[in-house]
Amino acid sequence: MGDSIKKMVFSQAIYSIFKSFIMIFVNIYLWQTGESIQGVALFNMFNYTAAFLSFYIANKIALVNMKLNYIGSSLAFIMLFTITAIFQEGVNDYAALMGIFGGIGDGLFFFNMNYYQAYQLDREEADTFMSMVGMVTKASSIGTPVLSGIVISRFGFNAMIYVLLLLVTAQMVNGIFLPKTNIQSMFRINIKKMFRCKDQKRILLTHAIHAPYGQFIIMANSVFLYSFTRSEVVMGYLNTAFAIASILLYMVYLKLRSHFTRKTLTQIGVLALGLSIAVLFKPDFWTFVVFSLTVGLGDAFFNKPLTGAQIYYAKQYSEDERDVLGNLATRVLLLTTGRCIFYLLVFFFYEDYTSPIFTIFLGYNLISPYVSYRLAKKQME
Repeated sequence: MGDSIKKMVFSQAIYSIFKSFIMIFVNIYLWQTGESIQGVALFNMFNYTAAFLSFYIANKIALVNMKLNYIGSSLAFIMLFTITAIFQEGVNDYAALMGIFGGIGDGLFFFNMNYYQAYQLDREEADTFMSMVGMVTKASSIGTPVLSGIVISRFGFNAMIYVLLLLVTAQMVNGIFLPKTNIQSMFRINIKKMFRCKDQKRILLTHAIHAPYGQFIIMANSVFLYSFTRSEVVMGYLNTAFAIASILLYMVYLKLRSHFTRKTLTQIGVLALGLSIAVLFKPDFWTFVVFSLTVGLGDAFFNKPLTGAQIYYAKQYSEDERDVLGNLATRVLLLTTGRCIFYLLVFFFYEDYTSPIFTIFLGYNLISPYVSYRLAKKQME
C-alpha cells in the first residue's frame, strides 16, 4: 500500500472516530427526545441534501486549497453539536438545521476523498482502498459505541455532546497541518454524454437504486434496534460486536481476492445482502442482531467493491478534470435522490416495524442488490 493511500486511510480514520457513531448518536437522541421517527427522517433528508449542495462549495474552495474543506467540515460538525448542546430536550424542533450542518460536514470531507479516489487509484487499488476504509471505519467504532453508551447512561446525552466536540476539534487541527493542494477546474455535468454511453448510464443508476439499502442499515443499527433494547450500553456493546465482525469479513475479502475473481466474491455479497433482509420479515431483537452481523458479509463482498467501481469509473468515463468532477457531482446527486426518497417514505408512512412501509422496504432491499449487480456487472469483473 503506497504512502498516498496510507495518508488518505489515516484521514478517513480520524473522520471515522466520531462519524462512526454520529449517526447512531444523533438518530437515537432525536428519536428519544421526540419519541417520533419524523425528527430522525427530517435530519437525514436535510443532511444528504446539504451534502449534495455543498459539492459546489467544496469545488470552489478546492480551487484555492483543498485542506480548507477538511477545516470547514470540522467547523460544520462543531455547529451541529453546539446546536444539540444548546437546545437539548427541544432539539427535535431543530432537526432540519442539524441536518444541514451535518450534511455540509460530510459534503466538504467527501469531495476531497472522492476526488482522490477517482484521480489517484487504479482499479485494483480502488478495491483495496475501499476495503481499508471499511476496516478503519469499523476499527474506529470498536471502542466508541461502548464508551458512548457508558458516558450517556452515567452522565447523560449532554456529556456525549462535549466528547464529540473535542473529537471534531481534533480533526480540524489535523486539517490545519495538512499540506496545501488545489485543483484547477469547476465541475461540468455532460448529460448528453452520460446518456450516450450505455455502460456509464448503467453504473450511474446503481447509485440511486442501491442507496436506500445503505440507509436501511443505518436505521437498523440505530433506531430500529434501539426500539427493542432501550439501552445505550447494550447498543454500544452490540455495535462493537458488529464492527469486529465486519473487520474480519473485510480481511477475508482481501485474502480471497488473490484466489477468486471479483465477480465470484461480489455474487456472494449479493446473496448475503438478500439473506440478511429475509430474516427481518419476522422482526424482533434477535433477527435484527442476525441482520447486523450477516449484512457485514454483503458490505465487504459487494457494497464496498461497488462503491470502488462507481468512483473509479467516474474518471474512466471522463475526458478531463471537469468531466471527472461532473461525474462525481452526478454520483452525489443520484445517491441523494435514493436516500431522500427512503427518508421521505419514513417521514410520512413509518410508525414502527408493523407499518406496511417496513415490509415494502424489506421487499425492495431484497432485490436491489441483485438489480445493482446486474447493472454494474461489467465494471465489477
